[in-house]
Amino acid sequence: MAFVYGTLVTDPPAGFDARLPAPPFLMIDRILLIESDGKQGRMIAEQDIRLDAWYFQCHMPGDPVQPGCLCVDAIWQLLGFYCLCRGALGSGRALGCSGVTFNGQIRPFNKCVRYEVDIRRYSRIERIRRSLGIGDGRILCRR
Repeated sequence: MAFVYGTLVTDPPAGFDARLPAPPFLMIDRILLIESDGKQGRMIAEQDIRLDAWYFQCHMPGDPVQPGCLCVDAIWQLLGFYCLCRGALGSGRALGCSGVTFNGQIRPFNKCVRYEVDIRRYSRIERIRRSLGIGDGRILCRR
């Protein structure tokens, strides 16, 4: 939560604005793995499914389901966090995605969602003080 509210670093360097979305939009409860190997890496995180989650109350009343776009955003949140862990400055912004396929649903009776991101490329662009992360994500739901 310290990353959400900007309180983790008490004397941040110039340009450091490391943040994650605040609840209820924060889609990650815990990060299980962060690995980096040169320009590549891997992250794994989980989100506990809560029966009273805000989106179940309004997304398909009578047949509640977590919106797929929130899973895409969770992958973006993880990719941004990875960039921060690698030394990126500023606040991350998702620039897009491609090849999104939905093969199932996340329902209120599910227990946990696992987010896995394979970082295909991480680059720092020093002349403009920016970073770029590109990855492939998977979402796995446990009953």
